[in-house]
Amino acid sequence: MPARPGLRSLAFAIDAAIVLLLTLPMTLGTLPLWMGALASVNPADPLSLLADDGFVWGAIFYGIGQLLLMIFLLVQLILHGRRGITVGKAIVGLRSVNVVRFTKPGFWRMFMRGVIFWASLTIVPILGAVPFLLSPLWDPQKRGRGWLDRVGGNWLIDARRGLDPFDTKAMRHARRRLEKPEVEAEQRMPSLATTTSGAVVDFVPAGRSRSGVVAPGGYDNAAEAWVPPPIAEMPAAAPAQPAHQPRPPAQQAAAASPAKPGAIFEFDDGAKLRVSGSGLLGRAPQIPQGEAFDHAIPVADETLMISKTHAQFEVDDSGCWFTDRGSVNGVEVVKPGGSTGDLVPWERSLIPWGSTVTLGGRTLTLVPDPQSNGGNR
Repeated sequence: MPARPGLRSLAFAIDAAIVLLLTLPMTLGTLPLWMGALASVNPADPLSLLADDGFVWGAIFYGIGQLLLMIFLLVQLILHGRRGITVGKAIVGLRSVNVVRFTKPGFWRMFMRGVIFWASLTIVPILGAVPFLLSPLWDPQKRGRGWLDRVGGNWLIDARRGLDPFDTKAMRHARRRLEKPEVEAEQRMPSLATTTSGAVVDFVPAGRSRSGVVAPGGYDNAAEAWVPPPIAEMPAAAPAQPAHQPRPPAQQAAAASPAKPGAIFEFDDGAKLRVSGSGLLGRAPQIPQGEAFDHAIPVADETLMISKTHAQFEVDDSGCWFTDRGSVNGVEVVKPGGSTGDLVPWERSLIPWGSTVTLGGRTLTLVPDPQSNGGNR
C-alpha cells in the first residue's frame, strides 16, 4: 500500500528531530562561546582569537556537533539504500523499494536523493525543502511519489498494511501460499534426472523439468516412519547361466560391490533428481578449489532468492545431510511431523526422509532411493 502523507510527514519529523538533537552541542556550546570571544577580541590582532579559551572550546563543540551529524546522515543513507528505511521510516512502518524491481533502492540512488535535498536546504534555508515534501500530493499517477522519490527511483510503501518486502521469511511463506501457474503442456524441456532408458544423467541443466524418476512414498504418522516409495515391477530375469560357466569379471565386481546410498530430490515443479555422494545446490554453484563434490546442481529460481552456492548435501548410510553455505535467505526445513526450523549456517544437519527443504524461492522433498542402499534404511 502507498504510504499516506501523514505517515510520510511523521517519519520525516522524527528524522528531523534527531538531527536537531545531534546539533545541540554545536548550537548551545558554540554560539555563546564564540560571541563572548568576539566581544573581547582585539580588532587590531584577529589571531588573538586562537588564544582565547572560549573560542577554542566553541570550536571543539562545533566539531563534535558536525561529526555526530555526519555519522548520523551516513548511517541514514546506508540504511535507506540497503534496507529501505531510515530511523523515522522504521518507527512508523514505512519502507522504500525500487519502483521497477520492488527490491532495495540502492545506496547511490539514495545518496543522489540526499544531495539534492541538502542543496535545496542550502539555497533556501528551511523553505527550500517545502516543495519536495509536498510534491507527493500532486503525483499524476496517484501513488504518492514525490520529486525525491523520482530522483531516487524508489516508491514509499506502508509495510504495516501488507507484507514487508525485505522480510524474506514472510515473503517465502506468502509465495508458497500462492497457486503455482501451470506449465504449458507443449513445452518440452530436457530431462533433469533420467533418460528414456532409465539411466541416471550426470549432467544437470539449469532449466526446470517435469521428468519422472519413481513414484513418491509417504510418511506413516501412526508408525512415525518414512514409508519408501513402491518399487516398479522389474522385467523378467534372463535365463540363468549353467553352473559350470563362470561369470565375467565385470559382473563379479558389480555383484561384490553394493549400490551406494542414494536419495531422490522431488522439486516443487515436479522434477525428480536421483543423487548420491555429495554435491552443491544453488543458482550457479561452482566447486571451490580444495573441496571435492560429486555434483554441482544449478536450480532455477524466478524469485532470485537462491544464492550462487546456497547449500550442500551429502548422502551416506545415516541418511541425507544438508549444510547452509552462508546463503542470504537461509535454508528452511519442514519435517514430516510439521515442525519447522532454519539450518544454522555452515553446520551439518541430518534431514529426516520425507522432509521439505526450502532454498530461497524453491522447495524440494527428500525421498530415499529404492534402487540403492538408501531404499533399505
